[in-house]
Amino acid sequence: MTILQLIQDCHLKQGALAAGSIRNTVWQVLSGQPVMFNSDIDVVFFDPERPASDDLKIYQQLTDKAPQYQWQIKNEVYMAHYNFDKDPEFTSVTDAIGHFVEVPTCIGAFLDENQIKLIAPYGVDDLINFRCSPIPYYRQDAKHMAIYQQRMAQKQWHQQWPKLQIDGI
Repeated sequence: MTILQLIQDCHLKQGALAAGSIRNTVWQVLSGQPVMFNSDIDVVFFDPERPASDDLKIYQQLTDKAPQYQWQIKNEVYMAHYNFDKDPEFTSVTDAIGHFVEVPTCIGAFLDENQIKLIAPYGVDDLINFRCSPIPYYRQDAKHMAIYQQRMAQKQWHQQWPKLQIDGI
């Protein structure tokens, strides 16, 4: 809840905790492992009025308030062409989260009047049932699947979570 409050205090348009920060925490809890943030705290937002350089200002603001975390800040307005330069622009933070490479990573959370709200374009079944597969967009051809397969090889999640079923490799 503290991390969500810190994000809310930044007053980011459509600001949310996302991706591996949530995925890894859920898998740690379901595996009976201690909850530890071994990688970055993924903060996403969607604000066409802010330049990409503001990500560094927000990073510094969060680091000043909570230096114990490794913050990663992304204005998703600028991320649509991360893997492919001809991809359409994202329309919202939910749209952006729905384009993360694998289904259990397509997750976000934010506070709304002190209630936790989820962004889960593909639901949470894969996340809570230790299944990992590419989102439909990354299943469309070999070029897209190669990105998913490269991530799976790089991340080596099956070593930390032996129950994880990884599709498409």
